Amino acid sequence: MLRTKLAAAAATGAILLALSACGNAPAGSQGKATASAPAQQTKTVQIKKSPDKYTHYVKNYVGMNAANVGYMAMDGRRHDEYGNGVNPVIVFVTPDGTHIDSSDSESKLLRKYRVSNQNVAPNTKIKSTFDKDEDGTEYDLTVWNSIYEIVLAVDEVGKSGNSTDMTKIKASPNNTTAYIRDYVGRNLADCGYVSLTGKFVDGYVAGSYVQLDVNASDGSYVDVSDMKSLSQYRVTAQSVEPNTELTFEHEKDEDGTEYENLAINQSISSITLSVEKVSK
Repeated sequence: MLRTKLAAAAATGAILLALSACGNAPAGSQGKATASAPAQQTKTVQIKKSPDKYTHYVKNYVGMNAANVGYMAMDGRRHDEYGNGVNPVIVFVTPDGTHIDSSDSESKLLRKYRVSNQNVAPNTKIKSTFDKDEDGTEYDLTVWNSIYEIVLAVDEVGKSGNSTDMTKIKASPNNTTAYIRDYVGRNLADCGYVSLTGKFVDGYVAGSYVQLDVNASDGSYVDVSDMKSLSQYRVTAQSVEPNTELTFEHEKDEDGTEYENLAINQSISSITLSVEKVSK
């Protein structure tokens, strides 16, 4: 269990260097009506109450000002609080792929936008499991959440009719299975983070992650370690279709105990994101 804790700490350390980023594929991609969740109208939705710490339900974000959604975490990305250890990443997608810098403590840029759509419907169930000590006592540290990310389409306040259709991504059914996200339409700075090894990656569930390879339409070099460089591009295509199944195993110690934050033998290890310069 000590080694499990060290693995968890190492994973947390990697995320502290997070940089937002993104991508997707032409078929079933964000911004297209096919294979995507229907646009939602601004209305009051009664959200189910959480019956226990293992079960939560996705909020209705439509109509909210972007600055009122979630908080900036230590990993440099925006998250929303659902319960102990249940903090899905929040990704904003603008109609033209412009990056919104949400790191500003006063959220001045975020205040200019409101949520027009979300890729996970309100009241969708989020299931979680928690890490345990040697005696079976649970920590307030989740080792698996069925939903790790929620994508929100946003429009400038006062404007309407520019909603971006969201691709509905399947929820993770267990701690060895995830589904590839739809990156198309996102700003590249809203897709992943730079790991301790210097690679541009996106984290999935239970310690799994994929490397994001960037291919600019004009052949330009994109410095993935620089937020300003990333924010100049939007994703136009991805080499792996959204909702493609990602399976993996977990490393084990000498006694056969799994390190629940160390994924190995992944069925997909990298995704190439085709990008173009954001129109000014």
